[in-house]
This record gives sequence, structure tokens and C-alpha cells, in this order.
Amino acid sequence: MIIKFSDLLAKGSRNKEIKLSFEFQPVKFEGEEIKAVSMVDVNGQVNSKDEILEVDISELIVDMETEIEHSCGFESMDAEMKRQHKEIINAAYDKFFSEKKVKVILKQIDESVVTTAGFVFGEQTIECNALEKMNVAYGDIDSAYLYAFGIKDIDEKVLEESSLLEKYYVECLMIAATDVLRDWIRSYIERKHSVRHKKYVTDSFGPGFYGMDISAVPKLVKITGAEKVGVSVDKSGNMHPAKSCVGIYLVTKKEYGERIKDCAFCVGNKGGCAVC
Repeated sequence: MIIKFSDLLAKGSRNKEIKLSFEFQPVKFEGEEIKAVSMVDVNGQVNSKDEILEVDISELIVDMETEIEHSCGFESMDAEMKRQHKEIINAAYDKFFSEKKVKVILKQIDESVVTTAGFVFGEQTIECNALEKMNVAYGDIDSAYLYAFGIKDIDEKVLEESSLLEKYYVECLMIAATDVLRDWIRSYIERKHSVRHKKYVTDSFGPGFYGMDISAVPKLVKITGAEKVGVSVDKSGNMHPAKSCVGIYLVTKKEYGERIKDCAFCVGNKGGCAVC
């Protein structure tokens, strides 16, 4: 039956009593898992709006140099040796990194994918042992983000012409860029969610860290849609470019870092630690 409002307002209908009845079909609700299932498409990718960021390496160089100085034992060098090594680092940066930009894909996902057993995407669960130790209270997780990026490989022909020490520092710069960019992403997400109230962002959960097995690489690359920023994975499970990262950040209402700091380098197998 179709009722027009113009008929209800007609003169002849104004004094009539009109009764309407509606019949609703019952809807079966099976809990929060419905959210996680609906977020994954037939190709295994998460249904969410991608955010593609382009980060200039020049924004990261100060923190990269600090990390290199710390990891390469600059504190034990005399002033002249430090000067010489810094000159080599600067030359390596100018030659290989000054024009580099890195694309990052960020995919915000619902907090319902996070369970004590791991991250659940539809019928697929990526185990992450640290989540059980983290013991997040219901409602403390505000959101979660998948991310991926890859730093383009260095031109090997140009690298061949470099000195041995310069080659060493090129590798150090690549490693530092990867570490510092992960911190940059973490800070970006934290600022984004702390406009009104302070929020916290965990370290990156990913293959080889926090109890997630390295075999999770292909799954995460696919779910994240990492190919959109040039990241792929081969049949052996190796990511390309070589300096690529994929993982998950959690946005929380409380600080949880202390609870799981001992799990940071856990590879998620029986040989990792007594807990696993």
C-alpha cells in the first residue's frame, strides 16, 4: 500500500482517523565479528578509504643522522674522526637520498579486528602473541591502522663507484630511514587522533615483532593493498623493495607500551621466549 502525504492533507481526509501498521522482518545479530567480516572483500583486502602520504626523506634526515651516530658508536670517536665520518654520511645522502620521496599507504580499520589471539580479518587470523599480554580492556582501543611503504632500491651501478665506507653508510642511511619513517607515521597518527583528547599509538605490530610470525608478510601485504605504493612480495615471502615495511598500529586511550616492551623483538615462535 502506498500513501501520499498530499492525500492525507486533502480536505476530505482531515477529520478521518488513519491507522498505519508496519511489519518488520527480524534481523539476526551475531556479535562484533560481523564488523570484521564486512570489512574484507572477496580479494582479501580491507574495505576502507586509503590514505596515501608522500614523505620527503629530507624531513627525516636529522633523526636519521642521530640514529646512525648512536648505532655506529660515534660517542667513542675523537672530534676529527667524527668530522670525517659525518662528511662521508653527508656525501652519501646528497648522492643517493636528497631527492628521495617515499609513498606510505595508511588504511584505518575498525578496532573489532583486534583480539587476544591476533588480528582477525574475515576468516583470516594473523596471530600476534603480544596482544594477549597487552590485555587491552574493552573500549580502550580507539582505532587501528594498517600501513605499508617501501624505500626504492639504490642504483647499484652508482653505488659500485663508492668507497667501502660510503657503501656502509648508504646501508646505514637506508636502515635509519626505515626506522625513522615508522616513528614519523606513528606520530602522524597520534597527532591526528589527539585533536580533542590525548590518545596513544603503540609501536608497530608486524612480522618478526611482538610475537607475529614472519610468515604473515604476504597476508598483510595483500590486506593492506601495499601494491598501491609499489610494495610487492615474492614466492619466498620477501618484500620488494628490500627496505619495505608493513604492519599495524593501534590507537589507544591509555599507554600500553610498558606491558609489551619485552615482546618488541619476539618473532612469534617457540624458540622466541618462554611465553610463546
